[in-house]
Amino acid sequence: MIPNAAQGPVVGRLGFRLMAAFGIALMPLALLSYNQAQKFETESVARWESALFGETLLAAASQIEAMSRARGLAAALAIAIVPELNDLSGCIALMKSVTKTEDNITFAGFIPTDGKMTCGSTGKPYDFSGSPGLAPLLLDPRPVMTVNTKGPITGESVLIFSHPVRTPDGQLVGFISLSVTHRALKPRPAELHGPLENRVEPLALITFDGEGTVLTSAFGIEAVQERLPANRKLTEFIGIKAATFRDTIPTGEPRTFAVVAIVPGSFYVLGSWPAALTANSGFGGFLPLWVFPLAMWLASMLVAYLASENQVLRHIRVLRQSIIAFAGGNRRMTPPDLSAAPNELREVGQAYERMMGAVLRDEAAMEDSIHQKEILLREVHHRVKNNLQLIASIMNLQIRKSVNPEAQSLLRGLHERVMSLATVHRELYQTSGLVDVRADELLESIVAQVLRMGARSDQRVEAKTAFDDIRLTPDQAVPLSLMLTEALTNALKHARPSASGQTRISVTLRRSEPGHAMLEVANSDEGGAPAALPSSLESTGLGQQLLTAFASQLMGKLTVGPENGAYVVRLEFPLMSLNAEAQSDDAS
Repeated sequence: MIPNAAQGPVVGRLGFRLMAAFGIALMPLALLSYNQAQKFETESVARWESALFGETLLAAASQIEAMSRARGLAAALAIAIVPELNDLSGCIALMKSVTKTEDNITFAGFIPTDGKMTCGSTGKPYDFSGSPGLAPLLLDPRPVMTVNTKGPITGESVLIFSHPVRTPDGQLVGFISLSVTHRALKPRPAELHGPLENRVEPLALITFDGEGTVLTSAFGIEAVQERLPANRKLTEFIGIKAATFRDTIPTGEPRTFAVVAIVPGSFYVLGSWPAALTANSGFGGFLPLWVFPLAMWLASMLVAYLASENQVLRHIRVLRQSIIAFAGGNRRMTPPDLSAAPNELREVGQAYERMMGAVLRDEAAMEDSIHQKEILLREVHHRVKNNLQLIASIMNLQIRKSVNPEAQSLLRGLHERVMSLATVHRELYQTSGLVDVRADELLESIVAQVLRMGARSDQRVEAKTAFDDIRLTPDQAVPLSLMLTEALTNALKHARPSASGQTRISVTLRRSEPGHAMLEVANSDEGGAPAALPSSLESTGLGQQLLTAFASQLMGKLTVGPENGAYVVRLEFPLMSLNAEAQSDDAS
């Protein structure tokens, strides 16, 4: 028995226990100055990013200087070449002087607008008219940097600086082209300073333009794809001044990247370091500032969890398992032991124990009432079946005594209908649920009964039946049985035997679509369509009227007529929900 906790002390209540446990657990967090730690963390990250940006710029200084010098030299040559345009030897001498005085420049030349170069540092003419890079320059003549992995003059991977050449009156006459090999743009080996002091860094340095095109690479332009971030595109950084992030390169190695805009919108530097080298960026190797607050938070959460487990959760689990087992049908169980639980949970356990007793008593009374009603309902169906069979027997005696064929036919039709009703009630009292009838068993019995009683002695009948496993309510079973009896009787009377002398009858019941079923009765019609499907008593149209009435009762669609060499009666009707039937019975 669960002890009575209604008058227990205040210290035994769940609210008090949880407040005390969580107050002790979270007290260290109240003493911790999280805002100050967050400020230190922010400053540490800012210093670290500044160091990365500074080291990136420092490592790329030589490349930036070389490219800036090449761009300036191209601009100067674009002015100096104008007086030499008509002096080929002077023009060639000027270009050769550039390659001799500038070690990084491997080629210098003047390319006229038709692309046929005669003035170059090599002294040899070259036709650039078919070069894919000339057409964009002619459409938009401005200073540009481009990359060619195999320069047409040097045959090496080069960075090409182009600058338009105009006459004093502003007419475009060509372009100055300077080639700088990528091997001449190797960055210096970087030694990181500040937070990364005294560590030699295997720096991967890449420069790219405002369209995301790689201009230079510390490992060669051919291998640049192996050094780019795998999940970020260079075009994502166009328009920003500086950014740091971590990603992997295509080989799977994690690295830390820093992007700095040298000329925003047109020239950027991307540097990267192994992620392991930059992982510990706080206080020169000590734990980051967030570790201590996180440890205190985890410790407090652990204390709170243990308190909740001890005071609440374990008792709730016991109560939950008992409730689930009871709801699942287990009635042989003892009430949960909540003697050590807080007062509120013990009160819940007591209420649950009382509820268990009430439910068990109500279930026993309900089962007894249902059992009595089931016995009575079975007896009702049994008695109705017996009475209908008695009426059918009386009709059968009257048929034998009658000498009028028309009266015999009339009585035989009524006899078959009464026996169909008796068959329905027999199926009902033999069914355990008493609210549904198995259509396959019911219709199979009716077919056998009609063939036994309705077929002539000289008539050989071959009946084929196919019934789906469909459950019918009594309100549908009765009209469906009577309709099958009527249709099958008429099919026997008006079927034409085949060449072998057999009369073929087929009866099917199947699901036509979700929530619907189709009953079909067909006879052999090899000699032509019969005069009419309704029975003879039925020269007045009674058979057709009965079929129509039963179809209407079933809310179905009835079709009668010849089809594919047979005469067919087909009824498609909706299936009634068994739950709806039971609810309507309860309401009535």
